[in-house]
Parts: sequence; structure tokens; C-alpha cells
Amino acid sequence: MLRKNHNQQRKTAAQRLIAIAKILAIFAAIAFVAWSVAKFKDADFFENKVQWQIDKSLPIAQSVLEKSIKPLVDGKYLLDLEQIKQVLESQPWVAEADIKRLFFNVILINIKAHKINMRWENSACKKAQSHNCWGYISDNGTLFTPQKKVKSTATLAHSKSGKNITSELYQQYQNYQKIAGKMQIKSISKTHIDTLIITPNIKVVLGYRQQQKRLKRFLKAYKKLRKTIAKTKLNQATFDMRYPKGFALRL
Repeated sequence: MLRKNHNQQRKTAAQRLIAIAKILAIFAAIAFVAWSVAKFKDADFFENKVQWQIDKSLPIAQSVLEKSIKPLVDGKYLLDLEQIKQVLESQPWVAEADIKRLFFNVILINIKAHKINMRWENSACKKAQSHNCWGYISDNGTLFTPQKKVKSTATLAHSKSGKNITSELYQQYQNYQKIAGKMQIKSISKTHIDTLIITPNIKVVLGYRQQQKRLKRFLKAYKKLRKTIAKTKLNQATFDMRYPKGFALRL
């Protein structure tokens, strides 16, 4: 009987040791998981990564773009692509920011730059160097006003500021240039009347109505006058086309 009790005690002790070992193993496993999660959390695996494709004509350094979206990328587990897009497209030279998610923490940003179609000056400004007194109109008619000027020989436009005003001016310029053909429009002024400067220095006053019709009349008149007036004089002349049945010529 004593031997039997002794065996039972040994068996009970072994069972307790096994139970303790299991509990210790569970705690060790939990500790390992916690340690692994902490390590993964600090690892590069969770860091957001941005890959860039930038238009070579963009006069903005990549570092400037990176800085602008840094608060939206650093320390974020879920990137708001639409917000990043809005911030990037607020940069004056950025025409479009196309963003694609490659992985949960990896995005590809493709930056397209505005292409200058016209230079622009605000006719309401007294000081040309003031903010919003100059800018550029892109090849889709968008006015943008960067901090610094770049060299450009694009057609110069004069008008008041305003999205509708500049977009209408851009469209009118396109129509005028199509009519003018090989005669290049050097500048266009849209105030209360439309006035063109055609290369090399021909001033054509079109007024505020029937401008396209008056431009066609100018082209016919210019072609005829070239036969009787020296080209050097004619190319410095002013044509006022606002008369119903004719025009005024100042050489």
C-alpha cells in the first residue's frame, strides 16, 4: 500500500511539473510574439515608401515635392491618396499628380508638369513684380502663378485676373491664331477691347465685338497694302479695325 501511494505521489509531482512547463511555454510563446510584433513595428516593413516618376520639364526639385507630402506619409498606417494628390497639385507647376497604390505601404506618384502656352500679365496691376500680377497659361488654358519666372518666348497675354477671363482669353487667342495662319501673334490684350500685336510689330485693334470678322478684314487689307507700302513701314503700323466699312491706318 505504501509503495502504491508513493507511486501516486511521484505521478502527481510529474503531472505538476508538466503543467508548469506548459504554462511557462505559453508565457514564453506570448513573450516571443510580443517581441516579434515590436520588432516588426519598428522594422522597415511598416514604413511607407514613395516611388516617383517626374516630368523632366518640371522646374521643381523632387525634395520640394517630398517635403510637401511628408506630414501625410510619415507615421501613417493608411495613406490618403486623394489628400496627397490635392497637396501635390497645389504646387504651381504641377498639372497632374497620378497616384497608384503598389502595396499597402508603397505608392507610385507620376507628376506631369504644366506646359507654357502663353505668358500672362495682369492688366489691373500697377507693379508688374507683385504677387499674382504675372504668370503663365498652360496648353490646356489653365492659369498658374509660380514664385519665380522662367525664360519663355511664348505669346504674351494681358488681361484681368480670373479663371473665366483667362480661359476665355486663351480660347480667343487660339481662334485668332488659327485665322492669322502664318502671321504669328506676338501678344494679345483683352481689356474693354481686344488688341493684337502681330510679328514683327503690327498693332491690330479689334474692339469688343466682331473681332474674328475684323481680323479677317485686316489680313485682306494687309495683303493689298504690301504692294504699295514698304514692308519695313507696314510691319510697324497700327490698324484700327473698329470702323464699320473700313479701318484707320497709322504708319
